[in-house]
Amino acid sequence: MEKLFSDLEGLRIAVDIETRGQEFYRQAHSYAKKIEHKNLFLLLMNEEVQHKEKFTELYQKIKAQKEAVADEYLFDPETSRYLTVLAEGHVFPEENKAAKKVAELDTIGAILDVAMQAEKDSILFYDELARNAKFEEARQIFTMLKLEEQTHVVKLREMIKCWA
Repeated sequence: MEKLFSDLEGLRIAVDIETRGQEFYRQAHSYAKKIEHKNLFLLLMNEEVQHKEKFTELYQKIKAQKEAVADEYLFDPETSRYLTVLAEGHVFPEENKAAKKVAELDTIGAILDVAMQAEKDSILFYDELARNAKFEEARQIFTMLKLEEQTHVVKLREMIKCWA
């Protein structure tokens, strides 16, 4: 039997994504030599921390609501399959593999490319969650986070241009 998504499951995965993003950017910060690179990675890491805190708070709030686990709050099977595929993409490497992943990337440019793809993947994920959210507060948070991730893409693109 396939698992159907809900706002609650989306929030749980979002917390995990933000945790992995935080660790990825922490490792990238450690790897970077130039102060402007370090500053960007630190900024992105701190934003991931803020996102994680927002998601965790909302997750706990929605989890406390009995209806959050009711069948009518589940997404349809097609949407659930799509979100599962997006979530399985891991957006960022798992927390315990971030250092190894960053070490395998031999340049800041390579790190930036991975970060750019991860941010784009998270935008897709949050956009789908926002479009299918059953709780208005969850929809607003997913939408806001999608917009914040879009600003990460712009910042990373600027850094990539400077790096090239």
